[in-house]
Amino acid sequence: MDQDFNVNEAETVITPIRWCRYLVNAGYATVAMIILAHIVWYYAAKNILTGPPDVYLRNYIVLPAIGLPALNLLVDYLVRLPRIPLLFKEYLVLLLYTALSFYLSSTHRIATVLLGTFSMSVFASTIFADIKMTRRIFLINSAALVLSGIILLKGGNDNSGVLMAVFVSWDILFCSYLLAKIMIRNGHNQLNSLMHLYDLKENMQEQLKLDPFTGLYNRGTFDACLTGMVEECRYENSCLTLAVIDVDKFKRVNDVYGHAAGDRVLLHLSQILKSNQTEDIKAFRIGGEEFAILLKGYHVKEAYRICDEMRTIMESSSLNQIDRRIITFSCGLACTDIQPAGPEALLRAADVALYEAKNNGRNCIVIYAGP
Repeated sequence: MDQDFNVNEAETVITPIRWCRYLVNAGYATVAMIILAHIVWYYAAKNILTGPPDVYLRNYIVLPAIGLPALNLLVDYLVRLPRIPLLFKEYLVLLLYTALSFYLSSTHRIATVLLGTFSMSVFASTIFADIKMTRRIFLINSAALVLSGIILLKGGNDNSGVLMAVFVSWDILFCSYLLAKIMIRNGHNQLNSLMHLYDLKENMQEQLKLDPFTGLYNRGTFDACLTGMVEECRYENSCLTLAVIDVDKFKRVNDVYGHAAGDRVLLHLSQILKSNQTEDIKAFRIGGEEFAILLKGYHVKEAYRICDEMRTIMESSSLNQIDRRIITFSCGLACTDIQPAGPEALLRAADVALYEAKNNGRNCIVIYAGP
């Protein structure tokens, strides 16, 4: 009856595969921005280009406009394939950003500041909250950064300037890795705190359902369960039996032997009821000495047998506080097979049967047979 998440909460949960899709979409946007920047630079600085305009047009606009979207489409296709493991997809989308950084830093020889873009993959890895993954991405990007620096050195760039750019960019990359680890650990800590609060909330809600003295479910829980189980059984086309139990001559026990003895009787009966609880059998304390049992899927004869076993155990028990006096209970049974009505009518029927059991000399079980 209780659900961990409602529909709206479930819809707000972003799964790892959805994060992969988000990163792929962000990759499309990044590729578009790279190509757009090349086009803008081509027209804005056409007169100061280091090479012929047609070479720039081919190498920095046409070829990237073909290659980079193709790379992004390939990653997108692989992420959508259901047979590929999720972990592989996560690494794949992160390495997409490593590839984009490698392209930018190794092809734009005069803009060594682009070596700092290798931090993108490291920060993106925090989405998956896996420190081992972040560490591996950091090492891969470190190698890619060094390789980009070697390419720049072989391209005839100023050696000291490239070395300084590689050193500073690696420092930024390393700091990004440290910050990413802190962010992941903070996320884990926040999650643990939320789970702890959730457990406390669940425990408090469960405690509110219980009778503090006997540990059985209380009257409020009984009313809710009775209504819910009647509807469930009606929907599932199964039966529900309600047993209402009352301790015989309980007032006399309190008056003669004291309330401590009465408490002992209630606790003893509660233990008997608890020992018979299952997923489909729920016991409740609905009054001072009055108890109820809901038996889902049990016909009235099956419920009678279970309740009679408990009655026999109660009758044969000895309680020293009351001089081994025999303590019994009376029980009324009502079943939806006999009384196909709502929860209120079922409870009234069980009360009628209990009243009849009291009039029949107590220490017995009566099945409601209809009006």
